[in-house]
Formats: sequence, structure tokens, C-alpha cells
Amino acid sequence: MMAEIPEGGSGRSEESYRIGVDIGGTFTDCIVVDSAGQVVTIAKSPANQDAPALGVMAALQLAADSLKVSVNELLARTTGFIHGCTVATNALLERKGARTGLLTTRGFEDTIFIGRIMQKSAGLSSEEIAHQSRLFKAEPPVVPPALIRGVPERIDALGEVVCPLEESETIRAIQTLVEEERVEALAICFLWSFVRPDHERRVRDLVVQRYPSVYLAASSEVAPVIGEYERTVSTVLTAYLGPKITQYIQDLGQRLQGNGLAKELLMMTCRGGLSSVRDVCENALLTLDSGPVGGAIGGKLFAESYGEEKLVCADMGGTSFDVSLVMRGDLTLETVPTVDKYTFFCPKVAVRSIGAGGGSVISVDPTGLPKVGPESAGARPGPACYGLGGSKPTVTDVDLVLGYLNPDYFLGGRYKLDKSKAETALGQLAEILGMNVLELAIGAFRIVNSRMADMISKLTIEEGHDPREFGLLAYGGASGIHLPFLALDLNLRSLYIPQASSVFSALGMVRGDVIHTVEYSVLAGIPLVDRDRAAINARLRELEERLMARFMAEGWLPGEVKLVRSLYMKYRLQVHELAVPLAATEVTGEEALGLPERFEQLYEDIYGKGTGYRQVGIELVKVRVDGVAVPKRPPLAKTAESPESDPGPAFKGTRDAYIPSLHRFASIHTYDGDRLRYGNTLEGPCIVERVGDTIVIPSGCRGVVDGFGTICLNLENGDG
Repeated sequence: MMAEIPEGGSGRSEESYRIGVDIGGTFTDCIVVDSAGQVVTIAKSPANQDAPALGVMAALQLAADSLKVSVNELLARTTGFIHGCTVATNALLERKGARTGLLTTRGFEDTIFIGRIMQKSAGLSSEEIAHQSRLFKAEPPVVPPALIRGVPERIDALGEVVCPLEESETIRAIQTLVEEERVEALAICFLWSFVRPDHERRVRDLVVQRYPSVYLAASSEVAPVIGEYERTVSTVLTAYLGPKITQYIQDLGQRLQGNGLAKELLMMTCRGGLSSVRDVCENALLTLDSGPVGGAIGGKLFAESYGEEKLVCADMGGTSFDVSLVMRGDLTLETVPTVDKYTFFCPKVAVRSIGAGGGSVISVDPTGLPKVGPESAGARPGPACYGLGGSKPTVTDVDLVLGYLNPDYFLGGRYKLDKSKAETALGQLAEILGMNVLELAIGAFRIVNSRMADMISKLTIEEGHDPREFGLLAYGGASGIHLPFLALDLNLRSLYIPQASSVFSALGMVRGDVIHTVEYSVLAGIPLVDRDRAAINARLRELEERLMARFMAEGWLPGEVKLVRSLYMKYRLQVHELAVPLAATEVTGEEALGLPERFEQLYEDIYGKGTGYRQVGIELVKVRVDGVAVPKRPPLAKTAESPESDPGPAFKGTRDAYIPSLHRFASIHTYDGDRLRYGNTLEGPCIVERVGDTIVIPSGCRGVVDGFGTICLNLENGDG
């Protein structure tokens, strides 16, 4: 139920817009929202991995065309342009970052290679971990041994200088790395530098004086917290990805400004909010998983609007299946996330991903059985049915062969799908497996659904939650076909497919807050003594001043920024810590006395009653301050029209599609999703076709269109 644009014009001349653009593995998604909060248009363009800025401009052109305006006019009337991208993630996974050198304390040059004991299995699924003999550390390393230099210096845990920085040797190491090894970026990570950063700051000055064009990352600025390995990884990854993300954002910014954008570009970050270009260029780690996190933010706002305390946010796009949780109105965060077996320090929304999307390739595993993913056909050559040269069968080919996709209405009819090419690709693999095309298509459909259902089960059950207590928010271009069947298998309470499902991550970005975070290691025992309490409060004030300076540099006023202070605590000898929020601006004597009880209550809320064990001792490991500023944005637009249950005006016809509960094809109704209205009731089995996605409502299920344009599925009587 998008706002109707008058023929030959774009509406009122004074209308302003907010635009969100998300680069995925297969498509670049664009959404345009007006000042009333109404989605006025969406656009999807094939992702351009070689030149992502061109992909963004292509999506903008499609959006402008649909509004019957030029790109310049659209951008000139844009009050907020928010962007999430995969540039840093792809650069890391494909090892296409900057040539990076590392300066570290002499004798500790191998820290990043030694890693932790779990480095070989970090971030892997249980299925992957089962093959122990095939596990290796991250290869190739982002910084090879030849580009690491140890320099004479040493500071101890108390901040005392044990060995002064030897500047002459340090300068020779810098010269060798820059002039002989031709590094483009330098990471500086010394032992205990977060306690006393003097040596790192001096080395930074030495580099800037001699080689101002070299990108620099210092651990005392990137991750001033305890943890030698993770701090080293954080610093190295920042240096490795910094030049790539900086070059991309500058290129995109120039293109946008050259086409009329007057406002500053804002970037989606993995922390769950928006940030400035400057902030992201200084810490490229913030952009990792920024697209999926945009969807999680949208899920959080969705949960608030619908009163859902427990919500699974599931995004099935072209390349991956990404899942996050909303619990009691908040997103789940992880403080030590993992990417490509590297664990690092960067507060990040917890998103689990597997290679299960529309472009996921169907193949044969080593045991001779069919498997789906993680390989993806991407945008080019894409699935076989795209007709762009792809020969490997994919999930999209399966959906077409099973009758769920309309070959003449893919992306609103902009692309035609070739069913014969899909059948040929599936047929070649089916012959190897001794099956026919239909048997393989049905089997692959079940496999990909089972993989996704298993992932949701693990994400909820591993955290002590019953998946049956959750609602499921399904978005992404492929979710509407697969997730209704998955929801039935998991016995979930409800399923929501929002109006802008195919670009929901971009919509979440448009509605995000500006968030900045600073943290610092402070080691103390609990309960706190007065000396420790004074040190903590002094550190909190310092962090707050740094945070407010950053917000004010971006144009925010002090009254527009909300600060949230947290103490990170853990049981002695445990690895993972929990964030205990402070109620006041500082740790008072009364609050210090209540910290053990508050920590244990939080611990038992997560891990179960009776799991706390205060006798082992409780430790404080770090403090953190989050700053949140809320941009002016319109509320979610809800229709004012009266409900109408009959979907007849949106009826398109019938089509043969596979019905799992019947184990055969049957003729079912199809509806134009963009003509559905508030209150329309859809009885399954049926298919809803929208510009960006297709929704299959299984047998026995009922879908109702609510006032926000969301299709809400009642799953109680569904049998598929």
C-alpha cells in the first residue's frame, strides 16, 4: 500500500525524503520514505561488487524513475541519506584489503597467529566443527609474518615503563615496512597500551611526520581494553579495511554530492545505529554486517509497534540467511564478535548467518547427497533462470520450477525468468543423483528450509529460549516463499511479512538512531572499594567528555544526546562478561553495594535460575558509555482507510504450484500484493506477488493485511 504518486508528477513540490540504500550480495536495495513516514517507492538493482558506488547510483536512478523525477531532484529534496554496505565484509572475506604492516612489542610478533585455542573453530557451525582434521586457522592471514616488526618497548600492567621506546629502531622498522615492503596501512599494538598509550602515540607521530599518506590504526584508540589477541586483531583489521572503506565512501559521497545531495551521508554500523563518514573511515570495523544489522533495527522498531516482546528477525536474501533476536524490546549484542575466524573487540548486534539465499547453489556433497549453499551464484551470472550464463541450479531455480515464482513478474516484471534453463540446470544435477527434476526441486526446497529452521532453533535454544514463544518477522527477497513453511515446522506463534519486505534492511536504516560507543578496561573486584569506585567514576567522566565532543562535532546539542553507562562484569575464571547498566550518572556507594545482586539477577535471567555462583568471586573488567541521538523522522505510516476483508480486486488469476501437504501440484489463486488493502483476508493455499517479493501462504493458513501493509499469517491450522 504505497502512496500513490499522481500521473506525470511526484506530488507536492515541497515534499522531502529520507533514503536508505543497502548493498547485499545479490542486489542493491533502495527505499524512499516521505515526510509523513510513507514508503513512496522501492528499487532493486543488481549489486556491482567491482564498483559498488555505481550499483548505488543505479538503484537511485530506478527510484527516481518510479517517482518521475531526476536523480538530482530526488537527492536535492533528501533530508537524510543512510547507507549500509558490504565493502568491508567482502574485502576481508576475499582478502582484498590494504597491504598492512604491524608494529608490536618485540617478542610478541606472533600474537595474531597463536590466537586463542578456539581460533580454528571460531564462528563455525557444529557441522563444520565436527570435522576436526579439516580445521585450520584463518588463511591467508590478513597480515603475513614478513610485514610484522617488533620494536623495543614495554609497559607493564600498572602503566610503568619497563623498557623505553627505542625511537631509532622504530623509525627503521617504519621505513622498512613503508619503503621496502610498500605497505599502505600500519597497525600499532603494544602490550598494555590501553593503560598507558604514550608509546603508541609517539609511534603514530613518527609515522605521520614521515609518511602522512599511510593509513594508521593504534590499539589504544581502536580497542582500549584488555585482551592481547583480540586487541591486536581489532587494530590490524581496522588498518587492513580502512583504506578500502575510506576510498569507497569518498567515491560515493562525491557522486551523491555531484548529483544534488546537500546533507551529509550517514553510515549504518554493526553497533545498531548510524554514524558519520569520519567515524566509519577511522574505524572500518563498524561497517561489518551493517546490512543485516539494518534489518535488526527495523525488527526492533517493528516489535515496539506490534507489542512483541520476543521476535525472531529473519532475512532471506539472494546470498545469505541472517537471523537476530529482539528480547524485551532490545537487540541482542555481542562484545567479541567473530568474522572469518577472527574475534575482535567491537560492540555488535548479534547476527547469525548461513549461506542460504535465493542464489544459493545446489550441489552434491562428498557423501553423494544433495546440499544447498554456502556457494552463491550472486547477481552475475546468477541463477540459471536469469539467463545471464549461470549453469548451476539455485534456490531461485527451485522456486520457479515449483510454481511459486511468476516468470513474467520477477521484480515487478523488470526481469523475465527462463523456466526451461532452470529445469535444464536442475536436470543435469538430478541425473547425477539418480533423481528427476521435480524430486530434486522438492528435496532442495526441504533442505534449505531445514537449514534455516535449524539455525533459528539453535539461536533461541542455545540462549535458553523456547522458539515456540517467538513471533517471526520475515523479510528479504526470498523470505516470503520459504519462511511460512519454516514457521509451521517450528510451531512459531505468528509470522509477519512487512510491506517493504524485500528492502526491509534499508527501511531499518532509514529509521535508525545515531549511536557512538566508547569503552575502556577497568579491572577491579566486586564489591567495589572506595578507591576503585573513584577510579571508575573518573574514567566514566573522561569517556563521556570524549563522546559528547564527537556528537557536538557532528552538530548535535548536549540535550539531544542520551548517555547510557554500563559496567561489564563476570565471574572469576569465566571468559564472557555481562553488561550491567548503571542507573545513575556515576557509581554511588549504594549502587556499588547492589552490583553483586544486579549481576547475578542478569546472569540467571540469561542462563537459568540457580546458575549464579557468587562464591567464586565477581570481577569488573571494563566500563562503557553509549551515546544515542534520535534524528527527526516521521512515525510509521498507518492507513486511515476502513478495513475490507475481500481481496477480490487484487485477484490476478490461478497458477499451478506444488503443495507440500498434498505432495502434488494444484491450481491456486494469485494476488497482486500492491493492490491489497487493509483488512484483506487471504486463505491458503495462495500466492501474493509484489514488486520486490513473492509470498506463499500454505494450506490451512490465513493471511490478513493490517494497517501498516504487513501480511500477518495465522499458523494454527496450517499444514503446508
